[in-house]
Amino acid sequence: MTSLSSACLSLGAALLLALNCACLEDPGATDHHAAELTTSLLEFIVKTGGRENRILQTICPALSDVHINRTALNQGFHRDVVTEVTLPVAMATPPMSCRLLLVETVPAGMYVDLHQVTFRTDFGGPQVLALNDIDVEQAAHQSSHHRLLLYSPLQQNPKGFTWRVVLPVHLRYHRWAGDQGEDTSATVRLERPDVLMHCEGDRPVTTPCEESRLFPAPCDAESRGVCLWQLLKGKAEPLLFQVPIGQQSHAVLVITGTTAVAALGSSLILVAARKASKVAPRRKGAKDKRE
Repeated sequence: MTSLSSACLSLGAALLLALNCACLEDPGATDHHAAELTTSLLEFIVKTGGRENRILQTICPALSDVHINRTALNQGFHRDVVTEVTLPVAMATPPMSCRLLLVETVPAGMYVDLHQVTFRTDFGGPQVLALNDIDVEQAAHQSSHHRLLLYSPLQQNPKGFTWRVVLPVHLRYHRWAGDQGEDTSATVRLERPDVLMHCEGDRPVTTPCEESRLFPAPCDAESRGVCLWQLLKGKAEPLLFQVPIGQQSHAVLVITGTTAVAALGSSLILVAARKASKVAPRRKGAKDKRE
């Protein structure tokens, strides 16, 4: 932990240097995903700027696997992803104060509307930071994945500490199938999130922090501080979403049907408008006679 801290002491030139080496002295100390996560977080810290010129250290309690439960609610293109993380009591008991950070990697086939998420924050939803720009108008084949940082307080229950968050996601439209395409739907795969924890307090630390599991990230969505977060171990099955896709062989039928419906709708509107224009003068004439 000392070498990681020394590599990231300041958030100016030191962070840029750490960005080039992924803030790890030994590339074999972590897998490709961890290195990519570190790079994404550091790039965001450097890009946003204005951070405090220090990193808050973390206490590392003895790690045990956390329980991650994921479900998807609703149907169609607009869904709610519910994530519940349960920690054993021993991992976050007082006087140690701990909070969790969820790093969600959203694939190209879906997106998160930050305006919608911000509105939900006022009603108990999570605080969210986006590490990448999100274009909500693009189709799936024109988009790339993006990462989100989700902050929400821990809640204590008899089994331990629970962290529950609901994230609204929207599936993107996909490119239609070719002439020989037999697929009628595409599969969007949402992998399990990365769960990180930051702890502070006076509790003695019996287990040294494992440097390859420490990641710098904003302390929360509003402050300018940067904290070290410990990556927790946990397993969860990916969520799979089916998105209907168009067939190129149906193009003539769809175009013809759409044109016919549009023409019929326009005709009905014109007929209704013509009838309304004839009724108005009659009513006006009748009113004049009464006067």
